[in-house]
Amino acid sequence: MSKAFAYTTKTGKIISGDILESYATKTETKAQPVDGFENNYKKDELVKPLYNPASLARLLEMNTYHSRAVRTKARDIAGLGWQLNPTKENPSQTEKELILEFFNEQPDSMSTLLNRAFVDFEALGYAMLEMTRVNYDPTQPPAQLGHIPAHTMRAARDGKRFCQVRGNKKTWFKAAGGDYDVHSETGKIMELGTAPENMRATEVISFVNYTPRSDYYGLPDIVPAIGAIHGDISRRDYNIAFFENYGVPAYAVFVTGNFDPGELDEKGKSEFEKNIESHFEEIVNNPHSTLVLTIPSQGRENEVKVEIKPLSVDVKEASFRLYRQDNRDEVLAAHGVPPYRLGIAETGSLGGSTAEESTEIYKRSVVEPRQETIEGVINKLILVDGLGVNDWEFELNEIDNRDEKHDMDIAGQLFDRAAITPNQLITHFGERFGLEQSEHPAMDAHYLNGVPVDLDIDVAPEVEAALNSLYDKVSGVIKSEPDSGRNSEYVDILASLKTITGGAAAGRKKNKRAFK
Repeated sequence: MSKAFAYTTKTGKIISGDILESYATKTETKAQPVDGFENNYKKDELVKPLYNPASLARLLEMNTYHSRAVRTKARDIAGLGWQLNPTKENPSQTEKELILEFFNEQPDSMSTLLNRAFVDFEALGYAMLEMTRVNYDPTQPPAQLGHIPAHTMRAARDGKRFCQVRGNKKTWFKAAGGDYDVHSETGKIMELGTAPENMRATEVISFVNYTPRSDYYGLPDIVPAIGAIHGDISRRDYNIAFFENYGVPAYAVFVTGNFDPGELDEKGKSEFEKNIESHFEEIVNNPHSTLVLTIPSQGRENEVKVEIKPLSVDVKEASFRLYRQDNRDEVLAAHGVPPYRLGIAETGSLGGSTAEESTEIYKRSVVEPRQETIEGVINKLILVDGLGVNDWEFELNEIDNRDEKHDMDIAGQLFDRAAITPNQLITHFGERFGLEQSEHPAMDAHYLNGVPVDLDIDVAPEVEAALNSLYDKVSGVIKSEPDSGRNSEYVDILASLKTITGGAAAGRKKNKRAFK
């Protein structure tokens, strides 16, 4: 096969074939992975995804922030554990034991299973779980759940089946809850219960990140920021190439005068050019090598001059830092994940931390909607339709972004303003600090600046009379000695007596007030 050594452009410039070959190599390395379903879409009536799932999966290996965001979201959504909540008073404990038995007998914990599925969901836009029934009987309850790597699955156009291809093996599944059978090898739809037991397709529970462009697949949040990922790769490659060249900038060699290039080789290069190229190749291994050039000329007239001028001496890393930060921010904005969740410290415009506010927004707008989707599917297909449970519901644990100091400050202010009682405080904080409620009446009273406002105080009449008598005496002292230096002390005593006598009277008269 013949090979071109140089090419002429429309403007008359000659470009070396080596240069074009180098770009061809770069293009080849960016080729998209082969779609293993390419020959099956038309034959098996499968729907092609909007983006190649294998290419989307590769993005996790190409960008640090994208990978961390995907795994952080999956953990926050589905990897923090779960709980069962009653849906009515006096729920059936038998139903609860049935649910726990089902979940505890799975090969992987529900947190692990759902976490893996939602790594797929965030990276590809959809996720798949396999549900197997007892004895593969469609009339029996579910027996096992398993994760199916979503990039190996495609949806059939009828919306009733899914197909998995791995190597040369093809396996068919049916949509969860379908009232029909699917042959696991041929994909043929059959009447419910008529497929051979060993060839009866298991069911698939699918989760889709909705996009109006497809009725079968979703799109991952990263799609609008794919350009930012590739831009960051270009920044990285530029810097690697620069430092591999020991920071030597690009140079242009100018030769003027009566220069004799001599004979050109088959690539159109002179011996002079090859000596220069060889020198810069040697710099990679020996950065201190010396360049010695012999300049061929045609006679002594018009002296030959050689100038080597750097085309660029500025290191681009400083400007690339801003470019990298812009790319990072675009990736995180696409995911809706605050930098704080990835361990990146950020401050607000006034210098304060925005971690608490941004995490709350992330929790409400990203995590909780996805958790509600998972809970709805598990409750409907597994608990209600599968196990026949109606008294309990499955719920995923939320991100714990509570600020204990802030909560305690608020609770203290509410207590001082007679808004909550000591026992109500213990209800909120008791579990964290090992506190228990008390049955003493004072623990259910409200206190305004330390004074009970609704506590019944039963004081004997003789004690109340003595207190009132003391109050009158102190009042008399103040009136008889208006200029006394101790009047301020008497006033304090008088105020205390007024509080005590007022509280006692309030308690006896049941008027629920400590002050008159």
